[in-house]
Amino acid sequence: MDFSLLLPDEICVKLGERARERRLLLNISIEELAPRIDVSAQTVSSFERTGKCTLTSIVRILESLNATPDLQTILVPQTNSIEDMRAKPVVQARQRAYRKSSP
Repeated sequence: MDFSLLLPDEICVKLGERARERRLLLNISIEELAPRIDVSAQTVSSFERTGKCTLTSIVRILESLNATPDLQTILVPQTNSIEDMRAKPVVQARQRAYRKSSP
């Protein structure tokens, strides 16, 4: 599924569904998972239905489902060509965004 074609709420729901599928594949109940990661069963259930909870809870859920390797590619700059690869070491990482000037 191409997430670039979905709205943010739809992406959240898909991530929750995927977490539920993975939990069931591992044969772990919500009641078993929640205490392992120090969140309530309601938090896990809500995440699986809506895809919404704190980032910390999401990471804990993914860690308990052995899915943290899936996080490796999130927010990693994409290299599209050999020229991009050559230019990458020359460009310094920005420390902050530019401020828009007032009219």
